[in-house]
Amino acid sequence: MSTQHAHQPSQSTTSVTRPPVTVGQTTHLDPGAYVRGTHAITLGEHILIHPRSQLIGVHGPLSIGDKCIISEKAIIGGPVQTSSSTTDSSGRPPGGSAQPSPLIGQEVDDDNSDIDPVKTTIGSNVFIHASSQIQAGATIKDGVLIEPHVTVLAGVTVGSHAKVCAGVTVDHDVDEWCVIYGKGNIKRRRKQTGSNAADDDAAGHAEAVETMRLKAMDKEREGTTTILKMAARMATMAKKK
Repeated sequence: MSTQHAHQPSQSTTSVTRPPVTVGQTTHLDPGAYVRGTHAITLGEHILIHPRSQLIGVHGPLSIGDKCIISEKAIIGGPVQTSSSTTDSSGRPPGGSAQPSPLIGQEVDDDNSDIDPVKTTIGSNVFIHASSQIQAGATIKDGVLIEPHVTVLAGVTVGSHAKVCAGVTVDHDVDEWCVIYGKGNIKRRRKQTGSNAADDDAAGHAEAVETMRLKAMDKEREGTTTILKMAARMATMAKKK
């Protein structure tokens, strides 16, 4: 594991605390991703953080396990209250432009030190799709699949190998191996448990399907990481010309 800290600005009228970010050596934190806050952010190994995703350490520390994918426009550890004079609702500065800061926290005055910090935890082998939000204080266990435009509210725990379907707002704990859909109030089990042979066969089938899904996720992560690293390298070379 390697720890990288943001440099301090050469001129500043206020003291700004940057988030300490620990990044696994095999993890790709894209230059187009955003990191902000004052609390520690820890990323494990073999993680892919897409451009335009946000890792927020404003409300407390953030930890992401190994072999995860955080897709574009996903927000982990929010929400963040923004001032209309400095940012719009998407977190960008006025004028529609935003400078990517992969390891540098934005200057923030929305971290209330009077509020006890809450930890946001993402387990290993978690796939969070585009435009989903995991609020500060939520816990996502291993092997969870979060589809696009999902919101997991603060304090909620999503059990291992659960699936949350697109557009659902999760306001209560989710059992492991469950699928949540509809308005978040409909669920079914991906893996049945019981004492008879039929239940054992169904459980074995569910585990086999899940193993194949995780292998496919590994291939997607590895391939996309290669492409994004190449794009970042080419962008850096173009700037030097």
